[in-house]
Amino acid sequence: MVDELLQIIRSQRITLEEDLALWKGGKNGKFEVKEAYELLISHSTLLFPKKGIWVENVPSKLAFFAWEATWGRVLTLDRLQKRGWQLPNRCYLCGMDEENVNHLLIHCTVARVLWGIVLGLVGAQWVFPETVKEAIVSWKGSFVGKKREKIWRSIPLFIFWTVWKERNRLAFRGGGVSYTES
Repeated sequence: MVDELLQIIRSQRITLEEDLALWKGGKNGKFEVKEAYELLISHSTLLFPKKGIWVENVPSKLAFFAWEATWGRVLTLDRLQKRGWQLPNRCYLCGMDEENVNHLLIHCTVARVLWGIVLGLVGAQWVFPETVKEAIVSWKGSFVGKKREKIWRSIPLFIFWTVWKERNRLAFRGGGVSYTES
């Protein structure tokens, strides 16, 4: 691997000519801000999943919460620590991992039980993504039919909200979570 890198470096010729700035992104070879912006946007790995958040008949507080979660703006313990709060960071639901929005809403063992119940009800299997944004983008409902698609698309939003409400109940009122895995 190192040998290959050295060969590539050695094969490059350095000239004494002055460097030239050249724009290759435009139609006519001239730099335009609009074209640069479009080029940057087209290479964006994951656009904002607005259709997965602003779902018809979903209460606005759930949609706004999902919107905040997608941007990583939910005030989980990691975010509170970044704001200067001196708090121990342990997930209120599982008590095992540090709390951040992706752990809390997708990866926490307690949240996974809820996801498992919902997926089990419809006989679906799903590979859990890394982030809330990826979860909303990858939540496809083509197999449920047109009539049920809006309901299907709203499921992650309701799960996120339910998990968040339970987390807050534990954070502010104490207690614990009890569940049995099947």
